[in-house]
Amino acid sequence: MKKIFKKLIAAGVLTSLIGAYSCVDLNEDARSQISTENFYKTQDDAISAVQSVYSDLTHNTSGDHASIYNRQLVLAVGMLTDDHIAGIGATNPDVRSLCALTASSTNTRFYELWRQHYEAINRANTAIGRIPGIAQGDAAVKNRLVLEARFLRGLLYFNLVRLWGDVPLVTKETTSLQDVQVAKSPKEEVYKQVIADFSAAAVGLPVKYTGADGFRATSGAARAFLIDVYVTRREYDKAVAQYDTISKAPYNYDLFANYADNFVTSKENTVEHIFDANFIADGSAALSGKGNVNILSLISAPAFGFEKGQGVGNSADEPIVTLRGKFKANDVRAKTTFNDSTFSSSAKTAKVYYPHFYKYWDPAAAANLANNGVNAPIIRYAEVLLFAAEAKNELYGPGDPNDPNSAYALFNRVYKRARPTSSGLTPGLSKEDFRTAIFDERQLEFVYEQIRFFDLIRVNGSGSALLVKTLQALPAIAAQQAAAGIPGVSATNEWVVAKAKNVSEKFLVLPIPAVELLNNKKLEQNDAWK
Repeated sequence: MKKIFKKLIAAGVLTSLIGAYSCVDLNEDARSQISTENFYKTQDDAISAVQSVYSDLTHNTSGDHASIYNRQLVLAVGMLTDDHIAGIGATNPDVRSLCALTASSTNTRFYELWRQHYEAINRANTAIGRIPGIAQGDAAVKNRLVLEARFLRGLLYFNLVRLWGDVPLVTKETTSLQDVQVAKSPKEEVYKQVIADFSAAAVGLPVKYTGADGFRATSGAARAFLIDVYVTRREYDKAVAQYDTISKAPYNYDLFANYADNFVTSKENTVEHIFDANFIADGSAALSGKGNVNILSLISAPAFGFEKGQGVGNSADEPIVTLRGKFKANDVRAKTTFNDSTFSSSAKTAKVYYPHFYKYWDPAAAANLANNGVNAPIIRYAEVLLFAAEAKNELYGPGDPNDPNSAYALFNRVYKRARPTSSGLTPGLSKEDFRTAIFDERQLEFVYEQIRFFDLIRVNGSGSALLVKTLQALPAIAAQQAAAGIPGVSATNEWVVAKAKNVSEKFLVLPIPAVELLNNKKLEQNDAWK
């Protein structure tokens, strides 16, 4: 990935900053001397251009260290769920207002999430438009790179349309300030572009790569995201059709036998991983380096021996008190997901009274948490199986658990891995109860994988989204867990109370950031936030 920082940040195309839809002063330095016109000359330039879009998923080089899949989604929308709360180190009022669901359009996390998506989209658009004009190099490689850029643009717009609904749909390189005065497009048009980009990638990209290219977008990744799109849109027959393709050769995806292997560097880009946010342990202690800083929530963990793990650092996000109690004793995922056991150091022992996120812990980075090379899954095969089970349930019902193609059987592959002593989900459930089981299982399987908010705001087969109902139920769940003796749980916990009190339907779409409305006069605020 080093070429990207030497060439693309150097060539950094000023228009990528315009693509954030706001006016900024740009200071001239050595990095601005390579223009877009001078850059797209060789195949290596094309590779670096597309590499820069991948990098936008994981690294943010301007201001805030958080990037889209490196804490930004967690802080901007994870806080709006029943997974995350603002931790003891969360003194930032923007993070705390998100956790309490009192955030407004001026919240910087909403702005950063919007800005970073559109900067990455502009880089993708530039690559898509410029690479075909490069005379030098292998035509097949250049075509593949264009399709990779289209895949990434599809992913970025898929996030935007789910989070904000109608959004500006820009598919050409931004070259002037006039280009950023763009009105919102209806979400159906945005989805049409998302499906077109993923569909082109599904047909044209390789099934797999080897060696250092293992992180790149593949045909299977495009099909997996099409399944996600179709389930989100309740086009269940199309989701099943894509599953029928991706579940067979030549894709050969499968589950790891051990859930924890999803978060081990030596297993990255293998059997269960379909598309990840790719991180590098580069030795840097800086939060703006190439490492996975999703692990920062563990800074306050008992490695320092403090009671309740509240010792050191800026643990901005922690599990909500009710989350750990949803994992039953036979669920092996809890050990990978949370650090909630007694910890001994050379001088003292500390018990953890409530857990901390542990999923991305990298023992090799213990002395420097920012130097963490554990990838963050964006979509893995377990999610494909649960999506397929959901789609089949909506079309045909749960089916027979003994039928390997039934919704039950697909669900049980994930369920039984998590509970090795279990024979599977209780048979004979109704379509409605099975739908609930899938929804509950997805929360347990994908904690801290930037999925929960999307699950809560999408309309499922019941015909409604579950955000409001789910958060309003938190005090009752906390009371039940407290009565059962689960430590650290209280129905009067400030975040449990705040989430239940303040949640409303308006959070099913985010507010357009206020700064964008000021700088783009063609934009209108979403109705619920006016």
